[in-house]
Order: sequence, then structure tokens, then C-alpha cells
Amino acid sequence: MECKPWYPADYKQALHNTVTAERLMELLKKPNCAPRFVYGVLMLPTVLKYIIEDQAVDITKSMTRACISGYKLHQISPRSPPVAVRTSNPYDTVQGMLVFGLDVNQRNLIYDFEGGLMNLVDARVQIWLKDSLPGHDIRSGQMIDAGMFAWLDSKEGLTPVEGTAWPLDGFLKETFYENIVKSQRRIILDTWGRLS
Repeated sequence: MECKPWYPADYKQALHNTVTAERLMELLKKPNCAPRFVYGVLMLPTVLKYIIEDQAVDITKSMTRACISGYKLHQISPRSPPVAVRTSNPYDTVQGMLVFGLDVNQRNLIYDFEGGLMNLVDARVQIWLKDSLPGHDIRSGQMIDAGMFAWLDSKEGLTPVEGTAWPLDGFLKETFYENIVKSQRRIILDTWGRLS
């Protein structure tokens, strides 16, 4: 996944997050907070916070890059977000973000958002861990069990996405994203106004 200079700061921060093995254990021990693999608009922390209806949480600290094998991205239309379709090729991959710490209510809100066209499935997702060795930046792979939404219907009429990650550029320029950003700003300003 690319990290272009003009991308939103919270998304760039999430892209650069790499957890240690110790931090991963803490995140996975949190009860009733199974991780979710996201690969479309929910990779953007601004959109994710809007969908889970929690503007106060710094969701970027709970996100890290991830990928899943045996799936390929497709689109229903040229401007639609992607859907992940299972393939018979284990070398097909989808890049996205793994999100930790979502409670049952937040996961249900994601289900309401994604569940209309796709089904929630169990997945084995790979992330990269940061190993703590003084003076060294070493990374190792780790497989994590997570939930994700996948397209289980026919691929007829779907268009394959080139590459392994959905390009966000077009979506970031759309009115839908702009309206989410404006909505969050209004919520923050209203909160500050009440605290003053």
C-alpha cells in the first residue's frame, strides 16, 4: 500500500504502525474484541471512526498493515469500494489493515455497514511485528485469526482490481469522504464548545 504525502495524516500514521510481540499479546488478550481485517474505505481511520460512532478514540494506535492470501480484490462498478473474493490461488493477496480493540457494539456497526453485500468470514491474516533489539529494526511475520467481510456470491459482473491494494485516491476526492471529515470537525467543535 502506498503512503502518498497528501494522504490524511491519520491514515499515514496507521500505515506506519508496527506492533511488538508484547503489544500484540496485550491487544489479543482484551476480552470480546476480536480483530477485524479491513481493506476498503474502513482502512481510513476517519471513515472507521465515523462508522463505529466514536470520534474520541485514537483508532490509529489500534491499526497495523496486514495482508491475507487466497483472496483477490474486485469492484462491482468502477467507483465502488472493493470486495474480497476467495480464489483457488494461494498467491493471490489482499493488502489492508488489521484493527484491534473493537468492542461488540463497534463490530456490529461495521457489520451493519459491510454486511449488506458481503458475509463475515474467519480469516488468517499476516502482520509484521517489530522486534525489540537495541540498535536494530527487525521485523518478523505473524499470523493472526481475524474476521473479515468477503464476497461469497458469483464473480460474474465483477471487475478485478489491479494490484493487491485498493487505490484510495479517487475515494479521498469524493463528496462522501469530504462529508465525513466535515461531520467529524462539527462533532469536535461542538464538544469543545460544551467544554468551554
